[in-house]
Amino acid sequence: MRSSPTRALVVLGGLLAFASFAVPMAWGIHFHLAGLVQAAASSALLVTCSALALNGSRPVALPPRRALPAILATTAANAVTPAGIGGTLLTLRIHRRSGLSTEQAAAAAGLRTAVGALTATCITAVVASTVGMKAMPSGGTGLAIVLGVVVVLATTVAAMPKMRRRAIASAGHFFFAVWDVVRRPRCFASLVVGCAGVTLAQLLTLQGAVHAVGGHVPWTDLLVALLGSAAARSAVPSPGGVGPIEAALVGGLTALGMGWGTAATAVAVYRTAGHWLPVLAGVLSIRELRGRELI
Repeated sequence: MRSSPTRALVVLGGLLAFASFAVPMAWGIHFHLAGLVQAAASSALLVTCSALALNGSRPVALPPRRALPAILATTAANAVTPAGIGGTLLTLRIHRRSGLSTEQAAAAAGLRTAVGALTATCITAVVASTVGMKAMPSGGTGLAIVLGVVVVLATTVAAMPKMRRRAIASAGHFFFAVWDVVRRPRCFASLVVGCAGVTLAQLLTLQGAVHAVGGHVPWTDLLVALLGSAAARSAVPSPGGVGPIEAALVGGLTALGMGWGTAATAVAVYRTAGHWLPVLAGVLSIRELRGRELI
């Protein structure tokens, strides 16, 4: 809480959360309590599923009193760094401080990312076949960056014999650590259920936000809009996805028949419940994790 970026983040999050309700009410938009409750409850489900996925990527699970603050802290870190870099680095640090080796920490972070991407791809494919989408949202930019990094690393390693031997040894330890997690039924189930639950929780949060402003959109259409916002976030990596996500969702909901003002309000409620409130809680969680020497 002492750093200027953290204070700025708290102020910004508070202002946006306040504006999400004050501005629409000034326009005469009335909120429905049931929708707000659903959005808030689904946001809590999102954090819980994320913690489940986090523990599924580890050979030894963190207790809930540590796993939940860890997820909230990484959410806050992602809010000030592009492309989830801050959250990834913080997650690696938490894994290391909680007793995992360097290879186990890297395997845990990589597994969670890979299974999350695979789960989202499967859900996208199912939705595409169900609603007849001509093209599936894609994270092509992110994939291109990853492939570019792999090519550069591979070229560097090939050109330096000593580094090559170390890289081969590290790769062996890494893949052993991955296999050690994947072969455990508890880990595999937690990973898959947690990653699928994250997408479900995001959908329920968006549905609650739409209901909160009196909108009624089929869940399949909402899921398509949600996947489109994920593609926009991948194409334009900004801190916390701020900007691309809001623009994609407002455009998607407007295309689905909602008025611009109502759609913008629904997106504001969705982002407040699903992003800014966890970010504010994450700032407090960072202090707690520091007190427990986990970061």
